[in-house]
Amino acid sequence: MNVTDTGPPRSQRFAHLYEQTYAALLRFVERRVHPSHAEDVVADVFLVAWRRLDEVPPAADEARAWLFGVA
Repeated sequence: MNVTDTGPPRSQRFAHLYEQTYAALLRFVERRVHPSHAEDVVADVFLVAWRRLDEVPPAADEARAWLFGVA
């Protein structure tokens, strides 16, 4: 985080993103892969999101679309 950054800390932003999108993303993935693999796929999506958090759009709808695109 730089001195001019006024947004929430990285971990807080990620936690909010996770809380707001996990259930919908899991349902989306469960319709596309075997149910026994869905949670692993979602975990991988959130790993990508953590690593590339600066690339995740700040708007909630756009962030959700970004995650679904990764999935």
